[in-house]
Amino acid sequence: MTTIAIITAMDSEFNAILSLYDFKEKDGVMTTNIYNHEINLIKSGIGKVNAAIATSKAINNGADIVITTGLAGGIDDSLNQGDIVLANKVCYHDVWCGKPNQKGQVQDFPLYYTLDEKLIHAFQDIASKQGFKWGLTVTGDQFLTDVNRLKEIKSDFSDALAVDMESSSVAQTCYVNKKSFISLRIISDVVGKPNQVEQYNNFWQNMPKIASSMVDDILKAIPENY
Repeated sequence: MTTIAIITAMDSEFNAILSLYDFKEKDGVMTTNIYNHEINLIKSGIGKVNAAIATSKAINNGADIVITTGLAGGIDDSLNQGDIVLANKVCYHDVWCGKPNQKGQVQDFPLYYTLDEKLIHAFQDIASKQGFKWGLTVTGDQFLTDVNRLKEIKSDFSDALAVDMESSSVAQTCYVNKKSFISLRIISDVVGKPNQVEQYNNFWQNMPKIASSMVDDILKAIPENY
């Protein structure tokens, strides 16, 4: 049986997943079994450090795969509020270790952390049917509202679709521990649009239903004996 940890940053995201299945508390972790997977649900708190701590906790509890899920900002004109981005790779947008490293690259680590090929293959059908967007999610300890900062990030990472505050830290921690990660994000607002803050504030009323649906789709698609 594959053990999968689902990590959310905020209470609203955590509660949305908690309502999806019949979770029970076990050793301080909310746990359930579904689709022949053991699922552990963890709330990390916001930001890169909190995400890394929660991922380490999940791996120490036996996680084979760590899913980071919740909201993200859209940073590409092709995206709209409510779109779902399934990252085929992630990186940092606010890291610079100096030459010869690339922007976004932590020294001695790869620039991009990529989704496992086996999982990419497993998700192809469901992503196509549900209209998930495949692409790059970039991570930094900033809630982005500044259009000029957006332009800087797009200049550095022209193919970036979404920006969040946790995914790359989860991925880096999994990389160190030779575990797999999945970054699954709902676009709550699109950076730079005139009504961005209003979009974000209004999104919360629909978030639980959307979050439940996308996570369930992904869990169904993960091979039983990953």
